[in-house]
Amino acid sequence: MVTSPVLWLLLFDLLLFVAASFYFDRSEKKWENLLLSALFLLSGMPALIYQIVWQRALFAIYGVNAESVAVVVSAFMLGLGLGNLAGGWLSARFPRHAILMFGLAELGIAIFGLSSLRVFSWAAAYTAGVNLPSVILFSFALLLVPTMLMGATLPILVEHLVRRSGRVGASVSRLYFVNTLGSAIACFICAVYLLREFGQSGSVSIAACLNTLVGATAYLYARRPSVATGNQAVTPTKAAAVELPIKLPVAMLLAGLSGFLALGFEIAWFRVFSMASADRAPAFALLLATFLAGVAAGSYLSEKLTQNVPPRTIVRFIGALLLLSGGISAYLPGLVATARFHGIPFLASAPAFFLTAAMLGSVLPLVCQLSVSADEKAGSGVSMIYVANILGSVLGSLGIGFILMQHFGLRQISLALGLLTVLTGGMVFLLARQGSRFPPAWAALLFVAALVAVPLASPGFDSLYEKLTFGNRMKAGTAFTHVVENRNGVISVTKEDAVFGGGVYDGHFRIDPSHDTNIILRALILSAVHPAPKRMLMIGLASGSWGQVFANHPQLESLDVVEINPGYLQLIPQYPVVRSLLQNPKVHIYIDDGRRWLVAHPDAHYDAIVCNSTYFWRDHSTGLLSVEFLKLVRSHLNAGGIYYFNTTESAEAISTALHVFPYGLRVVNFMLVSDSPVQLDASRWIDILRQYKIDNRYLFDPSNVLAQHTLAEYLQFANSVNLPPEQLGLESDASLRANYGRERVITDNNMGREWELLAPIPWH
Repeated sequence: MVTSPVLWLLLFDLLLFVAASFYFDRSEKKWENLLLSALFLLSGMPALIYQIVWQRALFAIYGVNAESVAVVVSAFMLGLGLGNLAGGWLSARFPRHAILMFGLAELGIAIFGLSSLRVFSWAAAYTAGVNLPSVILFSFALLLVPTMLMGATLPILVEHLVRRSGRVGASVSRLYFVNTLGSAIACFICAVYLLREFGQSGSVSIAACLNTLVGATAYLYARRPSVATGNQAVTPTKAAAVELPIKLPVAMLLAGLSGFLALGFEIAWFRVFSMASADRAPAFALLLATFLAGVAAGSYLSEKLTQNVPPRTIVRFIGALLLLSGGISAYLPGLVATARFHGIPFLASAPAFFLTAAMLGSVLPLVCQLSVSADEKAGSGVSMIYVANILGSVLGSLGIGFILMQHFGLRQISLALGLLTVLTGGMVFLLARQGSRFPPAWAALLFVAALVAVPLASPGFDSLYEKLTFGNRMKAGTAFTHVVENRNGVISVTKEDAVFGGGVYDGHFRIDPSHDTNIILRALILSAVHPAPKRMLMIGLASGSWGQVFANHPQLESLDVVEINPGYLQLIPQYPVVRSLLQNPKVHIYIDDGRRWLVAHPDAHYDAIVCNSTYFWRDHSTGLLSVEFLKLVRSHLNAGGIYYFNTTESAEAISTALHVFPYGLRVVNFMLVSDSPVQLDASRWIDILRQYKIDNRYLFDPSNVLAQHTLAEYLQFANSVNLPPEQLGLESDASLRANYGRERVITDNNMGREWELLAPIPWH
């Protein structure tokens, strides 16, 4: 994954930081301002590290289904909002102790950060597998204290800088810039290095060290006599006494709308980046780094560009930025797809996302400048606007990511967001009219141009998913037969009946063992290793082909299936080969996260648990490959039971399975593990296969020469366990331990290969 475009954007922001500190800052307190800016920049870095790690830790407890993701993200943001309110109140009540309160908040975050993963682990023992209302309650409770401390820091420092400079806009702009830049840098470092090399616990420890450094420095600085006495305050300028051009409620509305739009775009863009990267974990962190870097640059440059501009012109400037960002935004998904189609790294489009985010990021500091007085209540006023922005962001996350994406596709949502941004820009121009009846002609022309530009972007979404999935391969030119979009992701099917989930190959709608493009042999081998698999659990449904095979096993009495994306249930009835699966009385399908479901059903035990898990390098794949998950599976097996899962040719996955279970067998790229010795009985296997019927037809028709030839080949395959190991064969436990026993063991903490930038990504 090429990351240099994002790095260049961050370097641009760092140059802005240098310019802000040494060129634009002409005050007598330049070095003092530099210190505070550097501290707030460093403060933004651990905040994003915590957010990434804590969210992953909570997902491991509550699942990575859409409901849990929406709840955890919203709980994080709501905590920030409450912290802003608390910070605004404290800044108004104790205006002379801002730096001291900031330092104490950072030290408090560090204390929680060091113990956070242990706290989450403790909570998991009591709350994992609870219902959705309980997930909401526990997520909020676990995140409340640290997120409130994080959220309180901005209004506290704003009050301090306003008292020294007498300028709200400059204070909010600078602090918002440096803190957001710190978060963007942290995202980039997480994507390219930190999480890969240090895992979750090491990353949290580094974040806590940064908090401690910032907190201790701020505390020592606040104890200096010149700071403690608070004599640095200045009298508010005459301009601050003028009636503000935007009332606080209107400012809060604009801030809320900008937060809603920003989160909406982030959710839509993440779907594009995720599919373009084949669902890699670093993709989201790199998108977030690009987005935050843009917001940071926009927040600072917009204030500088409007420093000596009349308020009415600033309002029009906000409106123009919204119109431009709305018009441009609709073309960004197509831009990424076009880059992929021409063999260009998808992150080459990052500057366009950076520019759009910069225009959106300009709104908040400019609105603060136009609506908050430079007095002792500046921190409180900023906190109200910032809370409105966060609430808008929460509504964007829930309303778009959780509700609208369940009913509308990316095209509709992207165009709707673009139009809403344009309409918001038009509303801002109406605010700037004052005495005149209409906005200026250039504003009307810009509004019409943006309004027309958004629907004209619609053709760019044609073949979008084909291009994102296949890139510059020939298949990108052939339309998918089916595309299902919902809040859980995108499922697409080619004309050859190949299924892709999130842009990654998921199998075929095929079960014919004599034309085995799905390597269905791996599912059929079950009777060779288990004498009577009566009760089974299958994690992951996908095309339903494997489920159809297991559901019709002659000895099976019950099959539970857990699938995270209900979109597959829309596709299965359209393919006769698997259609009857949904009407099979033995089959019980649950829409949930597989790991969460096992935790929520501790009394469920099975003869066989099967997980046709996805590629080991995909985002959140660790959740189904780690030691912790395998131990959970082991607790759900009956005596002599087997766990059978797809390693996707990961040596570490094989090593991890052998670390948890005493006995194992490799079947092509699958691992079969058990607490009992694995005995392969070829004659029993063939006898069971001869009885196999699906939809009242023999799977191996006795009168079909090709079917009988396939059975003969299966006997040869069973004998491969006695031969030197081959990829398309069987490999015994002793050979596996000799070949893979020293590979790294995957844990929830080290996250396997999820954060490897150079992981091989086959399309099939």
